Amino acid sequence: MFLHIFVIHRKFLAYRMKIVKIIASFLLFLGILVLMVWSGIRANDQKCTGISVVINTSGEPKLLAKSDVLGILERNNIEWEGKKIKEIELSSIHKILAQENYIKSVDKVHFSGSKLQIEVSLYDILLEINSNTGQKFLLDVEGTYLPHSPKVRNDVIIVNGFINNTFQKNKTVTPENNELYEVFTVASLIKKDPFYAALFQEMYVNDKQEIILHPSVGKLPVLFGTMQDAENKLKTLKYMYEEVIPYTGDEKYAQLDVRFKNRIVATKTKS
Repeated sequence: MFLHIFVIHRKFLAYRMKIVKIIASFLLFLGILVLMVWSGIRANDQKCTGISVVINTSGEPKLLAKSDVLGILERNNIEWEGKKIKEIELSSIHKILAQENYIKSVDKVHFSGSKLQIEVSLYDILLEINSNTGQKFLLDVEGTYLPHSPKVRNDVIIVNGFINNTFQKNKTVTPENNELYEVFTVASLIKKDPFYAALFQEMYVNDKQEIILHPSVGKLPVLFGTMQDAENKLKTLKYMYEEVIPYTGDEKYAQLDVRFKNRIVATKTKS
């Protein structure tokens, strides 16, 4: 009998200790929650002490600098100096920056302590187009149309000649764009290989809609033709530049022609 009562008493104590632990855990959680809420309220009453802008892009110079981003915010009446954190609408900043021409994505708009943190990614520009219509515009590596910028990088390929396409906001180049799509396709292949990217920084489209590549070093133009069999054309051309021209010099030729499959025609300079 006594043993039975003792066992019951131990079970009761264990049960009571379990209840005490549950209550203690709940009170601890409640205390942490209250502390977090209180800290959040206190943080929101803090004033913004500065702004950090991170711009992700490839190459220099950038189409947008930190000063440009700050200028966009200022023109849209976004204030942060001396403002309380709770008075700064992060969603409005995100929306404004997302509408900027050269910003591909707004990656972060948040506070780290009392400092406003902004991070954006820019479009990676591939081509600068000078069209027949007198328009200048850009294409990024995904074929997105972008307005022209005087800050365009030196390593962007410049395209001149018989380009009839006009700027199309919020559009991407498609096969229906004819010569522009062909230029974009060939330029994309050139940019993928450091050898070609360093060699060719200008393209011309003649009145037959054939692409002519102009090297950045020397004066030897390459009649490339259309985008058909473009990869093999570039391989053939690479062989010429690596195995032939170093020994003969490019001044010996007036033009290289790679329009024919697995063949290159080198027109000699007239003596």
